[in-house]
Amino acid sequence: MIRRDGQSQFLDNMIVTKRGNIVKKASTIVIAEDAPGADTKPEAQNILKKFDKSEDIPDEYIQKFVERIESGEEPKAVMKDFFQGLNEVKKSHNTLSIRTAKMFRQHGIFKKAERDVYQNLDTGDFWKISDDGKNVVRMFKEVDGITEGV
Repeated sequence: MIRRDGQSQFLDNMIVTKRGNIVKKASTIVIAEDAPGADTKPEAQNILKKFDKSEDIPDEYIQKFVERIESGEEPKAVMKDFFQGLNEVKKSHNTLSIRTAKMFRQHGIFKKAERDVYQNLDTGDFWKISDDGKNVVRMFKEVDGITEGV
């Protein structure tokens, strides 16, 4: 099969049952774990603009990375530094806004563990959505291999 430029191999790598109702294997394409998701300058600027709406992340922190992108640095390296710095935000806060948690989930920092519960993929901490639905609260914090309640 001939592919056009930029066409995905996803459908070519998918295996489906005879009746077509069950997908046996989604894809063999491996996504790099360290890729934060911005290969170009516009993609990086878009991600930074989304995080700028978060009240948990200081504007000065985001502006520093916007300036690095605009000065011509490699977007992938800048975004990698940006996401590593976000780990400090998670460690220093026991409560995050729901908007920040959703952005963390969209960019692979959090994953949905259960209904109303996120899990930090880096540390394994669990964050529960508050009753009012406006915040997420850390349920457990791991300190030197010991799990303690927050």
